[in-house]
Amino acid sequence: MNALDVEQSAPLRRRPVRAAESENGNGSTASHIPMGPPGLPARHPLNIFKRTAIIGGTLYAMHDFNVFHNILHNPKISHEWFKIGLALSIAIMALKAYVELYEGKARNKKVEYDNFKTATHITIFLIMGAWVSFHMALTPVYGGFKTWIVMVGFSFGVLIQSSLFIPVILQTFLSVVFMTVFLQQYK
Repeated sequence: MNALDVEQSAPLRRRPVRAAESENGNGSTASHIPMGPPGLPARHPLNIFKRTAIIGGTLYAMHDFNVFHNILHNPKISHEWFKIGLALSIAIMALKAYVELYEGKARNKKVEYDNFKTATHITIFLIMGAWVSFHMALTPVYGGFKTWIVMVGFSFGVLIQSSLFIPVILQTFLSVVFMTVFLQQYK
């Protein structure tokens, strides 16, 4: 049994297959090669345009909601909770840097759940803590539903799209530097 057989035996990861080029003696193919994911490649100009449009649209919507101005200047914002959320976000980025850059790149360890169960659970709790902190900070100004819209919009529209757009080393470095500077300058 080779690696392809093991990969295709997993019921949740079934993929369409195409026949291999080589044939054995009886005319049938020797093995099957899984097809790549459907759609355009990650660096295709249309994908880059789509991600840029989502990031731009989200940032415009946040500007339209006066999110940035309210975070910096509104006295109703609970700035202590917001600082706690920023600190938890920096901790998430530090853990991400350790797992992906040090363990994954420097030590050539495969980054998957089985190798990093503790780090995965710590990250989940840090994300939940940051979510609660930001929610507590923004709810006095925006109310529950609009706060949820702002947080999901920022998560999907900025964080996820930029993580698909920027290489891992650069996104980790930029995130830690910008969040640390913002936390120091934030009053």
